[in-house]
Amino acid sequence: MCAFIVRVILVCLVTNSVKSHGHDLHNQVATEGPYESAAIVYKWKTMEYEWPNASMKEQYVQNGKYIPKNSAINGIKIYKGKVYATIPRLKSGVPSTLNVIVEDANNITSETHLLRPFPSWDMQKLGDCHALQLVQGMEIDIETGWMWVVDTGFVPHDSTMVRPLDACAAKLVIFDLERGLEVHRYVFPKTTVGSGLFYLNDIVLGYSSGSARYAFISDTLDYKLVIYDYLLNISYTIGHQNMGVDPDFASINISGQVLQVPTGINGIAMSPDFKYLYYSSVAGINLYRVSTSILMQHPVIREDFFDDVKSMGRKASQGDGMAYGVSDCLYYSALGKNAVYKWDIKMDQKDGKMDMSQDSQMQLASDPRMDWVDTLAFDGEGYLWFTTNNMIKFIGDHGVEEDDYNFFVWKIYINDYSYLDRKHYGPTLGSSSLIFSFKLRLLSVLLQVILAFHW
Repeated sequence: MCAFIVRVILVCLVTNSVKSHGHDLHNQVATEGPYESAAIVYKWKTMEYEWPNASMKEQYVQNGKYIPKNSAINGIKIYKGKVYATIPRLKSGVPSTLNVIVEDANNITSETHLLRPFPSWDMQKLGDCHALQLVQGMEIDIETGWMWVVDTGFVPHDSTMVRPLDACAAKLVIFDLERGLEVHRYVFPKTTVGSGLFYLNDIVLGYSSGSARYAFISDTLDYKLVIYDYLLNISYTIGHQNMGVDPDFASINISGQVLQVPTGINGIAMSPDFKYLYYSSVAGINLYRVSTSILMQHPVIREDFFDDVKSMGRKASQGDGMAYGVSDCLYYSALGKNAVYKWDIKMDQKDGKMDMSQDSQMQLASDPRMDWVDTLAFDGEGYLWFTTNNMIKFIGDHGVEEDDYNFFVWKIYINDYSYLDRKHYGPTLGSSSLIFSFKLRLLSVLLQVILAFHW
């Protein structure tokens, strides 16, 4: 009877501890049930901006600084309800490369939402190396409200496609979103970025001693990984043949259109414990993983990198962006499927060994309008957001058709959160996690005392 009572007490106390701990439990974040359909949040035929006045817009149109069909949404991040978006200057006529999406309150255009340059119009001046020139990727540290912005630096050289020019050097700029101020700037030396063909694409952050210290950036055209150490204010790189083009997957068929893609490492993702970096090439379907402990060495020892990097298996299709949740699930763009997929990484990790299976991958969303899923992001409310931009038509000779909807922002509820979301990641971090661990230890001691007393 006493043993039964002890078990009941133990179950009740543990249940109460779990309830009080809430969503901090690492294994209870993601649900395994069916997902709802993805919803369109924003859509545009052409991207429209919030202009200070009508005369400025007219001037930009007349001198070719604004060509409506030449702006394509790429990057996206959400912070405290605000949606930030990048419009890389892949063609001329892009007035602002980093923006926040706002409502068209005055109904001055046919579009319901506009792009407001962030942090200002002055920071978008083409040819001004202090300003932002071509932003593809950014990341927001939700613990501090700091946005880490990667600026490739080169500008369009003609009206068809951007080419690297010896114009402005590539740089990393950090903005404090709470104050709307720039707090840090780093200009990459030519020894790191800028010699030959290059394109800084995606970025993830790595924590050290409780704060963001490292930025990991994919260089899609130079087939390498760029690492920036905020504490030491230095940068360095590492390359590998698996960051380049896989000849077997150098062409992508999207909705019946075939595109040759000479692009390498693009989407990158970070595990929530900051121990592993994942990456994949656009022209490839293999997913790779490397220990961040190797990448945090300066310089990176190539032999250590080569020994450590592992193939995790094959994705369902070539892809662009990736995002990693606190549930140990990877979400990725599947270009050939017009879809977004989920890869449950923890299902593949059994007894410390990799046991790769397609059963750990599932399609989250698919739609014919999901033409080139580009970037994925979490909103802190359990939703996964992503952009689609009709890239094959966009980079074609004639561009997009302005009478059709070409650019979309979607979201789908997945009950998962960003790898940077410390509030939802546990039980090894945070005071509530310590309390939970303490309760378990106390319960264990209490059980032993009661049992010893009874028997």
